[in-house]
Amino acid sequence: MQTMKRFTLTFAAMTVLGIAPLVGQTPTLQAVPLSAVIDVVSVRTLSDGNTLRQERKMNFYRRADGSTRVEEPNRVVIVDNSSHTVTVLDTVGKVAQVQNAPPAPAKGIAPPAALSLPGTGVNNSTTSELFSNLDLGAKIIAGYNVRGIQRTITTPANSAFGNTSPITKTIQVWRSTDLRLPLLTVITDPLGGTTTSQYENVSTATPPDSSLFTVPAGYKIVSAPRSRIISSQTN
Repeated sequence: MQTMKRFTLTFAAMTVLGIAPLVGQTPTLQAVPLSAVIDVVSVRTLSDGNTLRQERKMNFYRRADGSTRVEEPNRVVIVDNSSHTVTVLDTVGKVAQVQNAPPAPAKGIAPPAALSLPGTGVNNSTTSELFSNLDLGAKIIAGYNVRGIQRTITTPANSAFGNTSPITKTIQVWRSTDLRLPLLTVITDPLGGTTTSQYENVSTATPPDSSLFTVPAGYKIVSAPRSRIISSQTN
């Protein structure tokens, strides 16, 4: 149960960062098979000037149908688009928790892919957040052409958070059309600091082995407790 709770939090965080795999996509939607390392760095500065910095790296694999595998210490998350399942491998306890994936994102959640068009509006939330999108233009990251979109989200004063002044958060997503992947995501939040997620060492030379997307021999397979999994488009 504890492993599944940790997975749910990790998956939600991956969604915000734009690195969560597409769940329940159409079979005709093809992705570029690849492997990479996802480097996530979080930096937060306290009021006394003390800086908190955390970094974690995850191995990432994707096959042609968009199915993905993300490896963290002691845990592996496999999203299989052919079977529409999410599998969490506890590599220490040798337990595989399998859960059916939802066909669509949860209501009220806007994945990073929604940042594709500039505009303004009001989020569908209890805090009545205001948002605006800005086209950041094109540049090159790790040898790939990318285009950036920035979303600015403003929570008005006197919201459910109890804030006396507006709170402004920005999300930058730099996406490669060729790879169908957000190579760089930068989230700047006065409440949580700055979190940067970047794909490194991207390789398309050899498709990931099919065995990476299956439960290894010797694992006990159990049904995972129902949880709220949020899907996001990385293509």
